[in-house]
Order: sequence, then structure tokens, then C-alpha cells
Amino acid sequence: MNTAVPKKLQSYINSELHDAEVYRILAKSAPNEDIRNILMRFADNEQAHADEFTRIYKMMTGYSFEPEPVPITESGSYRAILKNRILDETKDAEKYRKDYLQTHDNFNLKRALFNAFNDEMRHAVEILYILI
Repeated sequence: MNTAVPKKLQSYINSELHDAEVYRILAKSAPNEDIRNILMRFADNEQAHADEFTRIYKMMTGYSFEPEPVPITESGSYRAILKNRILDETKDAEKYRKDYLQTHDNFNLKRALFNAFNDEMRHAVEILYILI
């Protein structure tokens, strides 16, 4: 088996779990319930992506992937972190879009990449709403 895809899946899982935790932390500092709910939805989306990539990893390799805890290193003001999240979300969307276009033989992976791409772009746009 080509080891490139499982390695990418490991990276995706780690990244999505990290992002889910960042949104959980940001939600605690949200200025109101509406924004807190948006950020918690983002956390849920990121967790769902990690769970889906984990499931696909196991289907492809026969092994469970146990990610190491990723330290949260974001610093700065609430607004500065949100601004940085826009760039992170759009970079992730582009990564998933490229891999989606290159995936031809695994429907489950292709669907997971498409869903992640769409959610990452939506997150970036909704963060702009939060910052207005």
C-alpha cells in the first residue's frame, strides 16, 4: 500500500483535533451566546472531520491511529487569534481541495475531503462575520 495517504490522514487527524480544541477554547471567551454557539459548531465540525479521517485510516490500514495531544500554541488577543484562524481555515480548505481533486479510487476519502473543504471555507467566512 502507498504510505503517502495514511501519513496524510494522520496529519489531517492531528490538524482537525487541534483546530477543534482551539475553537473550544475560543468559545469560552466568546462575547455572546450566538458567537459561542458558532465556535462550538466549528469545534464539532473539526471533531467530525477527525473522526471521519480516523475511520478511513482504519479502513485503509487495518490499524487504529492514536494521535498524540497537540499543544495549543495560539497567542494574542481573541480577535487576533480569530484573524489567524481565517488564514488557517483557507489553507486547510486549499489542502483538502487539492487532495480531493487527486483522489480517484476511494469514494469515502473523496467525500471526507469534499466535506472538510466545504466546512473549512464556511468557517473562514463565518469568522469574518464574527469579526464585524
